[in-house]
Amino acid sequence: MSTNPAADQIARLMVEREDLLLDSRELEARLDRLRRRLDDVNAEIAALRRVEGELLRRHPELDQD
Repeated sequence: MSTNPAADQIARLMVEREDLLLDSRELEARLDRLRRRLDDVNAEIAALRRVEGELLRRHPELDQD
């Protein structure tokens, strides 16, 4: 450590800032992955609903509602 407390504090804060920036980038990347997965799941649900609708149209006896 230097004899300059302000310089020491600045150095610590710079390290903390870099850590926070890294965490932020990692969270943004995770959020992007989760959004893509959510889009995939929504597309799969929509496709299955179309299949279900066609199946019920062809076989109305399967409708349990």
